[in-house]
Amino acid sequence: MKERLYYQYYVEGEDEKKFLEVLKRDLQCIASGKVEKFNVIQNKLTITRIRPLRQGTIVAFVYDTDVENIEIIQQNIEFLKAQSGIKDVLCIPQVKNLEEEILRACKIRNIGELTHSCTKKDYKRDLISCGNLGSRLEKCGFDISKFWNSIPENKFYVFGNDGAKIKI
Repeated sequence: MKERLYYQYYVEGEDEKKFLEVLKRDLQCIASGKVEKFNVIQNKLTITRIRPLRQGTIVAFVYDTDVENIEIIQQNIEFLKAQSGIKDVLCIPQVKNLEEEILRACKIRNIGELTHSCTKKDYKRDLISCGNLGSRLEKCGFDISKFWNSIPENKFYVFGNDGAKIKI
């Protein structure tokens, strides 16, 4: 019998949370799992936060690389690797941020084309409230193989890119 894998995604903001929900539920191109907003670049994980995780959970950090402070994420990785219940820790950098990743993976020139936003400032709000994001991504030619496939060219390069490990 095939082993059941449990995934826990930690993402920076509501827009990333929405995007991952669409990738796993609507487009079914990443492994299913719980998506939680928690910035692993700025906040330290605690026993209390990870206590609800099932034995053998694979934790995936999804984070922007436009800020070059890696101390806290390094501590979070070491903390999780020391926990017996955690099967693996995956690092999925968004080079430089979610918007840049979307632009690389879609056939659009600017991020507003995806959400039909008038300004870049409106984009995040529009993405979060978009009820048909999956179909909009498909219309924009979204290609999961071009998403989360770059290694950052800054201090985050040491963590590599485990994006391929969650893609279906």
